[in-house]
Amino acid sequence: MNDYKQIHTNAIVCDLHCDTVHKIKRGHKLGERNNKYHIDIPRLNEGGVNFQAFALFVDSQPEGKRFLYVKKLIEIIKKEISANKNDIEICTSASEAKQIISAKKIAAMLAIENGMAIENSLENLESFFNDGIRYMTLTHSSSHNFCSSSSDDGGKSYGLTEFGKDVIRKMNDLGMMVDVSHISVRAFNDVLATTTKPILASHSNAHALCSHDRNLTDDQLKALADNGGIVGMNFAQFFLHEGYKQATDKFLSENMEEFLASMSLSMEFISEEEYQDKLKRFHPLTEAFFKAIAPYEVSVKTVADHIDYIKNLIGPDHIAIGSDFDGIIGAPVGLEDISRLPNLTKELSERDYTEVEIKKILGENFFRVFEQICP
Repeated sequence: MNDYKQIHTNAIVCDLHCDTVHKIKRGHKLGERNNKYHIDIPRLNEGGVNFQAFALFVDSQPEGKRFLYVKKLIEIIKKEISANKNDIEICTSASEAKQIISAKKIAAMLAIENGMAIENSLENLESFFNDGIRYMTLTHSSSHNFCSSSSDDGGKSYGLTEFGKDVIRKMNDLGMMVDVSHISVRAFNDVLATTTKPILASHSNAHALCSHDRNLTDDQLKALADNGGIVGMNFAQFFLHEGYKQATDKFLSENMEEFLASMSLSMEFISEEEYQDKLKRFHPLTEAFFKAIAPYEVSVKTVADHIDYIKNLIGPDHIAIGSDFDGIIGAPVGLEDISRLPNLTKELSERDYTEVEIKKILGENFFRVFEQICP
């Protein structure tokens, strides 16, 4: 077995997706440890993380207000990172990221989760690029005007529209990574037929091990590898474990309206105190959910099982980490927050992964793609 602590310390460690910005907008201080959430600077340092991508998620806002909503999130995260400039700094290229890491700081990258943010405008897309956005997830859990969602895969006649293909070409031209997590199989295939650059599935797992529509099938994983792209392992338990997923599906089908109401709170611009107060009415829902999924344990070993599967299918050169921390309910045992990330390195080491393979998965695979698109 390798010395996992030394490997982890010497590696470039990258997390390609978190939703922490929606906690920051309620007053969560990035520089202060807060065990209610998954990510802050003290725990990024404890986890040995050199690079963190912050997703700016938009979904429930009405058409016409999505662009400005994300603009406000950009302002919020930039202000918070500036307040902690001795520890973390925004990068817009791989070379900038390496300079920041060399200075013993965390390199932060800004991303958009859900292409509806551009309001069907290539000018808005370019505006976001100028703000420092370096990847965009094309959609989320519902389809929109130019891209269909994995949640709608059986019900939509399109993948990417012609405008959607223009978006991909524009992202290629600008130097913005195309994120295919959340998109339908049809849209995935349209992206690969259009892009001239490697793709990113920032937070997805293996569909063969857990049949959630958000996970990638064997054919998709093989196509991603042929494209030179990467897939970041998502720590959401219902993307990892089939039993957990089935129990979650059943619970949501019986409680969908109340669940969506609880989730919509996270989108509001309210204080942490007001958020927690409003959340109280959903405590019985949360308790019922945890009771429903109690029989199923998801752990760091489950994440490693997905890595094993993908490695055996397409090799170790296309796997990364995309935790989805601060956007998931709970977390795997052993990966309770970002500080526990060395446990994944330990698990891979115990499975006889080589130091070279582990370092690729922790960050080198991502930087290969990052350097190709944003040198």
